[in-house]
Amino acid sequence: MVSPWPPVRSGIADYSSELLVALNGYVDVTRYWPADADRAFSGRHAVVLLQIGNDPLHLPSVEALARHGKELPSVVVLHDYALHHLFAAAYLDQGKDAEYVREMERAHGTRGRDFAARSVDGPRIPIWDLDPWAFPMSGGVVGNATAVIVHSRLVRGAVLRDRPTARVVEIPHHVVPGPRTPRQEARAMLGLPSDRIVAVTLGFVTPAKRIGKVLEGLALLPRSRRPFLFVGGAVASDDPLKALVISLGLQDDVAFGGYLSEEDFWRSASAADFAVNLRYPTMGETSGAVCRLAGFGLPIVVSDVGWFRELPNAFASKVPVGRDEVSTVARALDLLACDDDSRRRCAEAAAEWGRERSPAEVAKRYAEVLYEAAGGRSRAASLLSSVASALAAVGAGRPGESLSRHRDPDAAIVLAVARAARGVVATGE
Repeated sequence: MVSPWPPVRSGIADYSSELLVALNGYVDVTRYWPADADRAFSGRHAVVLLQIGNDPLHLPSVEALARHGKELPSVVVLHDYALHHLFAAAYLDQGKDAEYVREMERAHGTRGRDFAARSVDGPRIPIWDLDPWAFPMSGGVVGNATAVIVHSRLVRGAVLRDRPTARVVEIPHHVVPGPRTPRQEARAMLGLPSDRIVAVTLGFVTPAKRIGKVLEGLALLPRSRRPFLFVGGAVASDDPLKALVISLGLQDDVAFGGYLSEEDFWRSASAADFAVNLRYPTMGETSGAVCRLAGFGLPIVVSDVGWFRELPNAFASKVPVGRDEVSTVARALDLLACDDDSRRRCAEAAAEWGRERSPAEVAKRYAEVLYEAAGGRSRAASLLSSVASALAAVGAGRPGESLSRHRDPDAAIVLAVARAARGVVATGE
């Protein structure tokens, strides 16, 4: 498995470390860093598993996949659908214009090549920030892989729209059970008030986390109904968020915890009554922090975008991005802070959702994809899916009046044709 690993401060590093423990129960895994990706492909392995996200630290993995992906079965875990920032930072920022243009063409054809050429020859347009889904640049990576694992329906659909014959498997992000500290003890260790409802927002603090919107929503609530907010994540002393706290009069309602160790992350979760982790824009990522917090049994407030939209309403309060965002945040905070019964029901639903995503169950599904790729069956499986999807897209299997009320014969046709197609491809291989 090729991935960054702890102590690198990366959500993917944490994810891979947690997955490795469970995966070792199903397959024999050797660890490689991205810098050693070429060595992974030459290491006489049955299949190479690459964890890839939207960060230039993954460039060696991407380049090794381009060189060797057709020589040895490879499975890519696509943690972000939009990888443009990876290539912009690794190529454009380093003066490697030709490499950037080549990768844009590989991912998006002449449309990508022409846009890249304009960016190289004229003013640079940071499309990866302005409209990250316009040129996601993940197509080349997908095209070089034997199979692709994604964590959401959103990304699976996006990949298949771009590469309809790719083998794309949705496997949910795993949820690890976290160590618990008694609530009051955890609050004492973190310096949090013992007599107030506490909300936490945890993870890397970036503009996309929209913490300013959370602070503005908090300030709309009367002091008697206002939860205390703990922000876990590195924040510089001159960060505008700290000035915003003062300007909004929230000095007694907000604390910044700085970078959190693994132990302090779980202490923060133990101290909390609920969590709020907004995100916009999204690169198609699944939030490891949200998975952890929900699995820990915390109700959570999220943005109504991307993968977050797929979270069950039973525990996730979803906030649309836009004009009413701040007032909607305020209402969500108010409900979770002041309605004990609602908060308890949400907590139970969140914990159950987490139990269904145990690392052991996720690792089992990973193993199925890895054995399929190593055995040369991914292409057949991708055609099975694409044929069934194409038939379904034209109405096969849907209820209707033209043939029969339930159109059960159509559903049988979908299954029969897909199985026949799988047999043809398997024989051809």
